[in-house]
Amino acid sequence: MAERRSGPKRSLLVQERSRDTRRGIVRAALELWAQRGYETGIDETTAEEIAARAGISKATFYFHFARKEDILLEAGWLTARVIYEDALRELEANRTVDAALSELMARIGRRVEKAPRTAVRRMLRAQNSGSVCVQPDEEERFGFDHAFSIVFARAQETGDLPMSVTARSLALMLSSLVMDAIRDWALADPAEPPVDLSAVLRERAALMLAGARHLPMAESGLR
Repeated sequence: MAERRSGPKRSLLVQERSRDTRRGIVRAALELWAQRGYETGIDETTAEEIAARAGISKATFYFHFARKEDILLEAGWLTARVIYEDALRELEANRTVDAALSELMARIGRRVEKAPRTAVRRMLRAQNSGSVCVQPDEEERFGFDHAFSIVFARAQETGDLPMSVTARSLALMLSSLVMDAIRDWALADPAEPPVDLSAVLRERAALMLAGARHLPMAESGLR
């Protein structure tokens, strides 16, 4: 019996160590890129330098990340997980869907605006390339839709939103609107007046909620 139990425990331990290693690589890379400037730092920093900063071998680096762009993708997934945890806290506080999404939009906006636009543009290009080389655990590969989905599901349970469209579908639509706003922010002309990303995201979430509330109330049976 002890041997049977030890297998899953070892597997969980290995997964946790793998996650810790990946996060350490992400931290090391972001530190180096910030020191050198993102405009040139991403291209000029080598895998060997990132591995050395993270305290691992070059082989270990390439085991987790095939290219430097994948580190940016991982950083994005980590941010999405933080937003998911924020969403859980909003639900625990019994916030309305409007209040919860408004707060989540503000937090997403603040986190994104702290990142250099160059880094965000590189991450978006990596996402759009369709060639994701990093292979994290499924639970680590988070998008903003995970957070939005649980908020919409709660709103449907309380009758605040109709159930004719699944919470998952609503979450994917809002996630698309959010990523589109982030893309606009990242590609904005520096000569133009700065855009308040949090305000833009809040406006888009409010418009989507207004539209969702006008959907038919009939339950689709799909959750």
